[in-house]
This record gives sequence, structure tokens and C-alpha cells, in this order.
Amino acid sequence: MKLMLICSAVYKDQVLTCPAWIKGMISQLAPLHEITLFSYRKSDSDSVTFEGSTIGWIDAASCTDPDRFSVIMKKEDPDVIIIFGTERNYSLAAVRLCCQADVMGKTVLFAQGLACACADHYAEGVPEKVVRRRTIRDIIRRTNLRKEIQNMYKVAADEKEIITAARHFIGRSTLDKAVLRSYNTTAAYYHCNDMLRSSFYEGGWQYSDCEPHRIFVSQYYYPLKGFHYLLKAAALLKERYPRLKIVAAGYSPIEGSVSKRELKDSSYIRYIKSLILKYGLADHVEFTGVLSEKQIKAEYLRANVYVLPSTIENSPNSLAEAMMLGVPCVAADVGGVSDFAEHRKEAFLYPSSSTHLLAHYLDTVFSDTEQASRMGMNAKKRAETDYNRSTNTAALEQAFGTIAKTS
Repeated sequence: MKLMLICSAVYKDQVLTCPAWIKGMISQLAPLHEITLFSYRKSDSDSVTFEGSTIGWIDAASCTDPDRFSVIMKKEDPDVIIIFGTERNYSLAAVRLCCQADVMGKTVLFAQGLACACADHYAEGVPEKVVRRRTIRDIIRRTNLRKEIQNMYKVAADEKEIITAARHFIGRSTLDKAVLRSYNTTAAYYHCNDMLRSSFYEGGWQYSDCEPHRIFVSQYYYPLKGFHYLLKAAALLKERYPRLKIVAAGYSPIEGSVSKRELKDSSYIRYIKSLILKYGLADHVEFTGVLSEKQIKAEYLRANVYVLPSTIENSPNSLAEAMMLGVPCVAADVGGVSDFAEHRKEAFLYPSSSTHLLAHYLDTVFSDTEQASRMGMNAKKRAETDYNRSTNTAALEQAFGTIAKTS
């Protein structure tokens, strides 16, 4: 089959940059099918090389005109067109072009973040004064949390138009199916789990190799990821566990000169720093800076527990990666999380705003190493099934085959 992937991939210096799960999909499909990337990022090349496969490249920045798009569709004649993400800034434009070119019958939308679900939970648990205020950074960028929430609702409105136009939809959780069915009851729904980054299929967590009472969080920078809840839970545990350490991947707001930090601080980051000060957690929180795939994997393996404190998630790959490695996990029971981990068997799940339950389950992982290790092994077994590359590639191929036949 000829597959066209509409996304925001970047190809620079012979390196393909795009979300890890899209790379995982490409690595499995490229040896079997003819693939063209239709990217809303510019490139000087009309083809890319990725893991030994040659992939076509179309610069979508010059393809906003419907007539031009129709010419490309006739020339390329893909069997299936895949648009990644209903919440992406290019998604509505891509769907409108596909509608005008009369190719929606062979176009499938791939669920990702789901703005319709995220908008209501974006700043859950953050005080209103933090939502309203503007830091120097916010003033310069003409934004703040209130503006970000408003923008999320605007994206959600566009997303409704995108979903309404869809005839085919790929998802993997109860949440994305519920969002789809809220606005479109006739589109076909295909269940296909993701492929993870290659290195996470190798090796595994061992308690003997971890650092006791070390918590790893893969994202923290905006309120939807719920880092403020984790800090409040840590405040309940720090006296009992003096060596408690929260390690958060991403930009460090506490390094560099004071003036530079002030210029970088969003209102939410200022709030995070105030909680660290309020609860006396300065010696218990570490920001790693941006990590490579290898470094992230090392952090998972070094941690005593992985925590996903988000206020909403569809199908978090960070949780999937932790489970694949067998790391004990504690996760907020939001969105599609319970579709991927069973409470008390493969992870501890808790209501997102319940900091007492979050602290309780962290305490359980720290104090009952046998149960934590057993739960980690159960999680690994579940992940090996849910994210099996051969099985998931076959599911994708079956979905694409059905779409190609019905278009």
C-alpha cells in the first residue's frame, strides 16, 4: 500500500524528528509499504532515510491551496492518508483540504491529545490567582494560564469540526472513543495500540539497582501534568522518608542567574517554585534538563517509582514505557489510563486531586518492596502484550487495508 502520513515531522542534518510513537510506527511500516511524509515543516529534501528505509517527503507549507493539494493527491495517489492528532495546529487545514479534494473516504484520524477533553482539566487544582496573573515572560509572550485555557477551548472547537468530518478514526482508549462518539456516531473506529521507542523493549527494572525513595516524572512544565499535586503529596512524606527525591525531566527553572530565571518563569512555574519553598522541598526536587532517549531510560531504571500525576491523559506513552521496563507505577486514574493498567495489579491508580491517596500509594511502594516488584513484573507482562510491535503492526495494516477497500 501507499501511505501518506500528515504530521509535523522535521528532517534536518539527515535526522528525522517527530513523536517517538510515530517513529515507531514508521520503523515497522516502512519496510512493508511505500510511505510519504506530508509535513507542515519545511525541508530541502524530497526524501528521507530512516532506519535503512527511503521515505518520500512533501513540504506541506506550500500546499495550502486546494487546487495544488488536489494535484498532489492525483500524483501521489495514496491508498490511505493518516492525519496524526486532532488537536494539532495543522489538523483542521489538512482535513479541509482532504474534504475539498474528496479524499476523506481514505483518510483516517489518529487520536493523540484530544483538546476537547484537555480543555476542562488544563489547570485543575491551580489557584485562580495563579491562572490570572502574568509574569514577565507571560507579558512578553502576551499569554498566561487564562489565555492558554482560552486557546485550548478554541482548539477544541476546531477539533469538533475535524472529528465531525471524519469517516475513519484510530484510537486506543475509552476516552478517545467517547470523544469521537460525542460528535460523530457514524465514523468507523479502529483500535490500534502504539509502538514504543525501541530501547524500551530491552532490559528491565530491578529493585536492587534503583535508588530507594526516588520518584521519576517525565513531564512537569504545564499544569495538565499535575506536578503541583505531586509536590503536595511529597510534603506529606518527606519527614518519613528524608531521602525522598522527585526527579523531573525537562527544563530546570532553578538554574542560571536570577534575572534569567525570572524571564523564563511562566505563572505555573512560579507557582511550582512557591510550593517547593512552602513545603521545604528544595533538597527533595531535582530538574534534569532535556534528556535523550538513553538518559530517560536510565532515569526510569534508577527510580524507585514512576509517577503520572496528570489531570487528564488519553494513552500516556510515558506510563507505557515505565510499565514495559517493569518500573513500579503510581498514576492518576484519568482519561484512558485505566485501559492500560489495572489498579493494584499493574499500577496503583488514584483520583487525580487526591494527594493523600497519592502519598499513601507512594508510601506503599517504598515500604513494601515485594509488592512493588511484583506489580512491576505484572506491568511488564501487560505492556509486552499491549505494545507488541508485531501485533500492533498487524492491527494497523488491517485497519489500513479496510480503509483502502472502502474508499
